[in-house]
Amino acid sequence: MDTSFSVSCFLISSATQPLNFVVETVSDLNSLIYVAAAIVVAGVFFAFMRTRKVVRENRRLDKACREAELACHAAESAARERVAEAEKAVAECRAESERAARENLERERDLELRAAKLDLREQALTEEREKLVAARERYEEKIRDVAGISLEEARADILKSVAESAADEARRIRREILEKSEKDYADDARKLLITTMQRVAPRLNDEISSELVPIPAEEIKGRLIGREGRNIKSFEQLTGTTLIIDDTPGSVLVSCFDPFRRQVASLALRHLIDDGRIHPQSIEYYVEEAKQEASESALLVGTKACDDLGLLNVSEKVRELLGKLQFRLSINQNTLEHSIETAQLAGTFAAELGLNVGLATRAGLFHDIGKAVDANNEDAHAIAGARVLRQAGECREVVNAVESHHREVGHENIYGPLVMLADSISATRPGARASTHEGYAERIYNLEKIAKGFPGVTEAFAIQAGHEVRVMVSSSEVNDAEARAIARKIRIAIEENLTYPGKIRVVVIRELRIHEDAL
Repeated sequence: MDTSFSVSCFLISSATQPLNFVVETVSDLNSLIYVAAAIVVAGVFFAFMRTRKVVRENRRLDKACREAELACHAAESAARERVAEAEKAVAECRAESERAARENLERERDLELRAAKLDLREQALTEEREKLVAARERYEEKIRDVAGISLEEARADILKSVAESAADEARRIRREILEKSEKDYADDARKLLITTMQRVAPRLNDEISSELVPIPAEEIKGRLIGREGRNIKSFEQLTGTTLIIDDTPGSVLVSCFDPFRRQVASLALRHLIDDGRIHPQSIEYYVEEAKQEASESALLVGTKACDDLGLLNVSEKVRELLGKLQFRLSINQNTLEHSIETAQLAGTFAAELGLNVGLATRAGLFHDIGKAVDANNEDAHAIAGARVLRQAGECREVVNAVESHHREVGHENIYGPLVMLADSISATRPGARASTHEGYAERIYNLEKIAKGFPGVTEAFAIQAGHEVRVMVSSSEVNDAEARAIARKIRIAIEENLTYPGKIRVVVIRELRIHEDAL
């Protein structure tokens, strides 16, 4: 059974092998067909997609072509319009050029006509000139025949006569102008000075070298003297003044020619009397306190002076130095009063001349402020004062006027000469720097006496408030060289024998007079 089963199986397997081969072969063909179909389908799909893309690209190209055509049409239209405008502009320019050409042609014709007329006129003038020259030659020939001189000689005589006449006329005109100018200047100067002096009306200086200090009781005098005079000696030594205690009831006298020391001594003496304790230590204390008070009061005095003159924006330092001038003297003339007077004169001069009154007044008030600077300063007071004013911010005109009022530097503006003139008038007016009228008269007398003391001098007169002396010499006894020598000798004698403010001019006059009487 087993053997038959095995054979059966073998037979079956042998019978089925060709069928399996066929089946496998058919399966391979189907696979190929499927692959081929898939490839065909894929190719068709890709072809379809390619065709679709080409269609889209063709549509895009068609759209771009249409837009390009539209743009071309628009550009052509714009180009045609521009060409039309350009042709129109060219036509207008051509028409304008033609019109300008026609106008230029007409102008050229007018100019040709005018030139022709000018040529005709020039020709006529040339003919007239030739006729005049010929006539002049005939007349000159006739004149030479009549006068018997050449043309050059006649011309020279005429020119000489005209030159002499012109010179005489020029001298006459020059003399009239100079005389009129001098007269006008003298009248204006005289009017200005008279007006200024009337407005200012300065007062004479009085000699004040002492001050009375009242005391409440007579016993104070003994306490002021102290044991063996030690109190009065200490007081005089510390203040530099003289304390005069005499029989005058109710007062003692403080004497000193220095106003600052006299003021300090008076203040210290009043404090001592009010305190009642009088001994060297208290004297020293109150003297120092009085010095401090005097210094502090200087600012108030300077401020008042500026306010009285209407000056604003003056620095505190300048006002303090200005106040200190009240304690200084210039040949017995109070420097602060002199500065105020100079400021008034300078302001009046400026008003009369149409200048800035404020600048002139400031320069006049501050011109001697350098005298209040430290005594150890080696510069001239004008230079020192200008330096202080420059540091205080004063304007350039005021600084230069102060700096140049004694000619240490040159003048840069008109205010320097104004201050010089006002300073000279204030300092040299009668009695300004003299103690009394008798002292002023004595100085004038001595000035004339010195001038008359030289041989050959006939007369001598002191004028201009003693600022000038005019000396008359005999023309028969003194020649020109000797007159110069006399002037020099008088100057040296005045410098050696007299004390005076400013300067004194010496004028020596030698005059020759010849008299003849016709009977």
